[in-house]
Amino acid sequence: MVDLLTIGASASQLYKSALTTVGNNIANLHTDGYSRQSVETSENIPNQLGTSFIGTGASLDGVIRSFSNFTENNLRQSNSELSTQSQLITYADRIVDIMGSESAGLSGALDKFFMAAGDLSTDPASGILRDTFLTESGSVAVRFNELAGQLSDIEQQTQSEINLNVQNLNNLTQQLQSINQQLDKNILLKNQPPMLLDSRDKVLLELADIAKIHVSERASGAVDVRLDSSVGSIVVDGNAANRFSTVFDPTQPGKVEIVAAYGSGRASSSVTGGALGGLLNFRSQVLAPAIDSFDDLASTFATEVNAIQTTGVDLNGDRGTALFTIDAALGGAAGISLLQTDSNKIAAAGLLRVTPNSTNQGDMTLEIESTAAGATSGPFTLTYTTASGYTIAGDPYTPTADGTITYAGVTLSLSGTPGNGDSLAVVLNADSAGDNRNMLLMTRLQTKDVVSGGGSINQGYTDIVTTIGSQATLAKMSREALQVIYDQSVAAKDRISGVNLDEEAADLIKFQQAFQASAQIIQVSQKLFDSILAVR
Repeated sequence: MVDLLTIGASASQLYKSALTTVGNNIANLHTDGYSRQSVETSENIPNQLGTSFIGTGASLDGVIRSFSNFTENNLRQSNSELSTQSQLITYADRIVDIMGSESAGLSGALDKFFMAAGDLSTDPASGILRDTFLTESGSVAVRFNELAGQLSDIEQQTQSEINLNVQNLNNLTQQLQSINQQLDKNILLKNQPPMLLDSRDKVLLELADIAKIHVSERASGAVDVRLDSSVGSIVVDGNAANRFSTVFDPTQPGKVEIVAAYGSGRASSSVTGGALGGLLNFRSQVLAPAIDSFDDLASTFATEVNAIQTTGVDLNGDRGTALFTIDAALGGAAGISLLQTDSNKIAAAGLLRVTPNSTNQGDMTLEIESTAAGATSGPFTLTYTTASGYTIAGDPYTPTADGTITYAGVTLSLSGTPGNGDSLAVVLNADSAGDNRNMLLMTRLQTKDVVSGGGSINQGYTDIVTTIGSQATLAKMSREALQVIYDQSVAAKDRISGVNLDEEAADLIKFQQAFQASAQIIQVSQKLFDSILAVR
């Protein structure tokens, strides 16, 4: 009777533990990072009676958690890759929203600038049109400044977020170090508290959200972690935790170093995934090229406009001076500003004019095609004699076959037949009130191929926005695919480690009936024992 009573007692204790475990699963249905637990049992050593073996019941080996290293690694990997794309998309979309806006972008301001130039070309002496052109010129400079400021704000925000992620990385590393120390108190993984292992995996998943990691598990369940791969920078090695810091280059937004204090003490080149990797990728692949391209666009715009302005004549009859300047300390889009405040100094007229000698006998004519920035303002004279041919300023000169003459930075087109002694003087266009030649050049700048790599100013700006938008679109496509993989990884983990109420309800009934049956074994054992005692 003792054996039967012992079997019943141990069985009731076993199923009581099983019921407690089921109850704990149900209670932790919504606990983040909780892995479903189950009891592990084994048969007791049977008693041998002659040639027979009589069972002695079962005992509780322990409470184990439902877990798969494979699914956990997949979840960490997919989470890291998804987080990378999310960061790039978030900030790339912000740049597109800012620069692509009709009201806040540069395209509208450029269109108004060239429209004002076109209006002024119709009446170059109009004070109202000159004031409008000067106002729109200032608006373009301000818009460059504002957009540069917006890009700078995004740079600062990503810098702050990188610092925050590195701080979180260090905090999680410290937590993982503490967990490792507790895990190492037990030699074998099977003897570890399930809650401690859940905490370990939760920290590892949070680490993977920050950066891609490589995890190696030791016999005790403690882990060694490196960034990216098995040869990446050490995060946790044994019970030693690394600390990371950041170094930003103020002149190169794309250059960010994540410095590891433990080990080499040098910059880590292995931050390739997670939110941190996404931010680093955004700065190097999107933000830095956008800032550089935008600064180049501002410099090109100022240079081209100034080249036209300085090769024309203003309303006062003086040679034009630069319309824009760029502060060398700020540079590019942040440093561009309007230099002129007097609309009379807008050089709408051509710099030079051709004056024929009143005694000319032939029909020789000169047309001014272009004047290079910094070209001489004249005067010089083209003379033809039958004895010497063409001369300029007394020196022999031979026009090209198509009649092109280039002298002192001025390109002219020669046509007609000269007479002996005929001359044409190229002089400063002092009387320029109704001359619109230079302002016509300003309007043509809107479609002129001046940007490095080809295209107009407007096209160059559109290309910047389009490039960023394309990068965001590709990242979104990648994120959609990665989201499917991540969802599958979550579902795979839930199937193994998640708490299912239907399964728990079935186990609850099963273990309840088993517990009741165990109690019945004890009751039968007692009745049999009482029956033996009642025998006289």
